Amino acid sequence: MNNLYEFNLKTNYKKLECDGLLFVEFQCIPGDVRSGFWSQHNYFAFIQSGKKTWITPDGEFPVKVGDAIFCKKGAHLIKNYYEEQFCALIFFIPDDFIRQVVIESELTHRYNEVQSSVIRLKGDLSLKIYFESMISYFLHQHNPSKHLLKLKFKELILQVITGNINPELTAYFFSLAREEKANLKQVMMENYLYRLNQQDFAKLTHRSVSSFKRDFQQVFGTSLNKWLTEMRLKYARMRLLTTEENINEVAYRSGFETTSHFIRCFKKYYGLPPQQFRQQNAVLAS
Repeated sequence: MNNLYEFNLKTNYKKLECDGLLFVEFQCIPGDVRSGFWSQHNYFAFIQSGKKTWITPDGEFPVKVGDAIFCKKGAHLIKNYYEEQFCALIFFIPDDFIRQVVIESELTHRYNEVQSSVIRLKGDLSLKIYFESMISYFLHQHNPSKHLLKLKFKELILQVITGNINPELTAYFFSLAREEKANLKQVMMENYLYRLNQQDFAKLTHRSVSSFKRDFQQVFGTSLNKWLTEMRLKYARMRLLTTEENINEVAYRSGFETTSHFIRCFKKYYGLPPQQFRQQNAVLAS
């Protein structure tokens, strides 16, 4: 699974970067119909051309020209369409930067826990103008100063938390201000279905590998590999019982590298191969 943030740092796309903040004009390269990406940083995406669909356990989020979404740090599957060139302005913003801006604003907010990993931004003229105005920075001969770039990213955060039309995103920003570091349990529950390794999860939770291993053991009381396998198998069981997806699709959606590996693990854990398990439970339910 590709790291979207680090991928964009290395490309020749138009971009501006400062202390983890990254503003890039992302253009899709034709490839697989479905691909996986993850990022240790949150990001906004403002769609300029083409379309895509972000796929998460919460549902599917199709986007087209003029749409804007916010993706929490973590992993997503993306369905690609190649009828026309896809282009988006993407703003990567670390937790620490959001936390600092919210704290400095001295605003207070009552918020609920945010469940969605992808948040569709509601139409707002000021946000649209902001996104379109940022394009001008790519047209200048010289890049803006780091101080100015930080102010522009700060402006984006303040537009969200002082507005009233994206309450779920506002709640998420205020929740980050409450926590000194990423909530390990929340991050793991939102990303266990994706094919990330221990180093990826450590980076995603803003910890060293050794700190991640220690904190994970304290929170879950077991090893990472065992926990991931059990969580993925339970999710696969749910899909077998509630969808008509074939076994290959269930394996893919549940985060297994191959269908054969999924079948072996499922049989060992539940006592039956996936297809036989589905058929037996269908009979019992009828």
